[in-house]
Amino acid sequence: MKNILPLSSILFFLIAFFSIKGNSQTTTVENGPIKKSLVLFTQKSSANSFNYDKYMADGVFWGHMIHNSIDSDVAMNNWAADVENRVTNGEYFFGRIEFDWGWRWMIDFMNDPGSYWAQDLNGNNILWSGIIHNGQAHSWQSHHGPEFLEWLKYQVDRIDLAPITHLMIDSQTSASRTLHWLGGDFSVHSMNNFRDYLKDKYTTAELSALDINDIDNFNYRNFLVGKGYTLNSYKQQALSIAGNIPLYHDFVYFQRQALNNVMDELFDYIDTKRPGIAIGATTNLIEPRGFIFSERQTYLAGEFFHLHDANTSPPFRPMLHFKAAEALDKTLIYFPYPDAFAALYDRSAPRQARGWIAQAYAMGSIFTIPENIWLGGGYPVWSPGWQVYADLYEFVSDNSELLDDYKAVSNVALAYSVYASLLESSMDGSPTSRQTLQNLVEDNISFDLKIFGDPDQPIAPTTEQLEPYDAVVTDSDVQYLTTNQNAILNSAGAKVVSINTPNAITQRLSWKIDVLSGNTVSNNLISALPRKSSKNDAAPYALHLLNRKYNSSDDEAQTHNNISIKIPEATFPNTITGAKLHRPNKTSLDLVLETDNSGLTTLNIGTFDSFWGIIELTHSGSLSTNETNLDTQKITMHPNPSNEFIMLSGLNSSENNISITDIFGKVVMQLPNIKDKGIIDIQNLSSGIYVVKIMNNNAVIDTKKLIKKN
Repeated sequence: MKNILPLSSILFFLIAFFSIKGNSQTTTVENGPIKKSLVLFTQKSSANSFNYDKYMADGVFWGHMIHNSIDSDVAMNNWAADVENRVTNGEYFFGRIEFDWGWRWMIDFMNDPGSYWAQDLNGNNILWSGIIHNGQAHSWQSHHGPEFLEWLKYQVDRIDLAPITHLMIDSQTSASRTLHWLGGDFSVHSMNNFRDYLKDKYTTAELSALDINDIDNFNYRNFLVGKGYTLNSYKQQALSIAGNIPLYHDFVYFQRQALNNVMDELFDYIDTKRPGIAIGATTNLIEPRGFIFSERQTYLAGEFFHLHDANTSPPFRPMLHFKAAEALDKTLIYFPYPDAFAALYDRSAPRQARGWIAQAYAMGSIFTIPENIWLGGGYPVWSPGWQVYADLYEFVSDNSELLDDYKAVSNVALAYSVYASLLESSMDGSPTSRQTLQNLVEDNISFDLKIFGDPDQPIAPTTEQLEPYDAVVTDSDVQYLTTNQNAILNSAGAKVVSINTPNAITQRLSWKIDVLSGNTVSNNLISALPRKSSKNDAAPYALHLLNRKYNSSDDEAQTHNNISIKIPEATFPNTITGAKLHRPNKTSLDLVLETDNSGLTTLNIGTFDSFWGIIELTHSGSLSTNETNLDTQKITMHPNPSNEFIMLSGLNSSENNISITDIFGKVVMQLPNIKDKGIIDIQNLSSGIYVVKIMNNNAVIDTKKLIKKN
């Protein structure tokens, strides 16, 4: 298994500090992002020692508790013992709190579980699987009512029996989904709480204008039925917030607010049990029907739809999610919905997903390992085999220094309207926004997403945040911005350019990277994504190459010949001085730089037949290898695991400063002036996972994961 960096800094809107209480000590750490080179098994069933070695994996992401009877201390203690063994062996384990998957737990916990199913306009429970447990049919859950939060807190209590390293909350299957797609939630708790919401929001006169004359006895379901709505007519109009259903805007924002309140209270409770633990939740930042966001989140999680035909690989659809996560300085960890891999199973095309994995990591997100994949009802669990994907994850591990803390280098801002997605039935933004993104990507225009919220939460970038960009690109969704949002957008003046005038966009750009096949610009074949470290100006620049064409006949990336990359001088802050191409399972190649009088650098790639490549670009601001040992492959630490001493070999000077931190980021040891092969005594450390950080001249030159044994 590979090196692990501590959880580090940067939150959305503010930096939040939390108190961390271990078994015997209390300290303060920053609740910061998960590193972008993590390699995680999707679930525990595939996380055996053989696969850990093959995939260079760090841990398990979907760390479910047992499927039944979490109230059984015997069963839960057995589960906790397994987790403890994994963590002691140096694995991360993301404990998972559930909405839908834990429906049996909910039935066993609640006094009246029947009142916690979402109901449609006819008053019927909205079925999920329909499987019966203790007399209750598995249905969609309503997140309203006092016992729902208490049930989630109970899950926290039970999962706290195990020494989980991170926490993940699967919160996407709530009533805020059912009201759009499935006919409700008109359950008793939802109706009572919606009545209180309206009562708090509107005056008596305003309620009367909305045709509500007796708010104390108001019931939204009866209100709609009285106006002639049927289940079918409601469902047809509810797909869009502009469906003209009376009070529907309020109903949508009420459902979202209620879910956000539940989650915020849950986060507060978690901090009473495991203060400062890294928390992620299935947060859809570009589609505001569900849980939106909390600054307490350390990272983001999700399951997304993937187009999976041969002509759209890797798919553009999840890229809005990647861009939204990077806009918030949060690492996104995700896996596709089952239909994507079911399609690959049907076509015996597992290697097509290599492009999906590559695209996620190249854009700063994490794609969990496709092993023992649940494909949905009627399909077997599919294990394509480690030979299909392991070299990709080993590539991530080997190039972690070119992934962690790296962000896109962009000179274009894309104005994104959250409200536009409420006008559609999709979870992946509006069709307009997806097409705009595709146009930018296929022209190799590097952009950042700037999120403009809906009228209920009208967040917007500041004028100062738009100022650094050469162009601010809009599309027809700009019509849904509020007056204040439009004022901010218009403050960018002539920089604001429509996607419908592509020449006007490129004319404003101070630089644009182009991919050529022969002498023909072929940006649609290979995406070239420039990135740089956000924390170390001396670190190499990275240019990710994503093969956008898939050959279904042999289940491989298409081969492109006579490929070259043209990089204008203004792309990066410093002058490029060297280039090396890294590809999975292939020897790295030194590339020749050809720079003309204008500063345009051409890199001749030749044949490119991989799904993914990373060009490592050294530059005039890079530290030389005499100043720091940038070749992390030469520094080794042994023995590891260890219970007494460790030794670092490959240090180039005697001025190396060593710090050792626990998984919460607390520095437990600091050692100055460590020489090559110096002995470090770790006997006083408690057993567990630590990070050894090696610094020289105030620059981090390597990190190593240390497993301290008893």
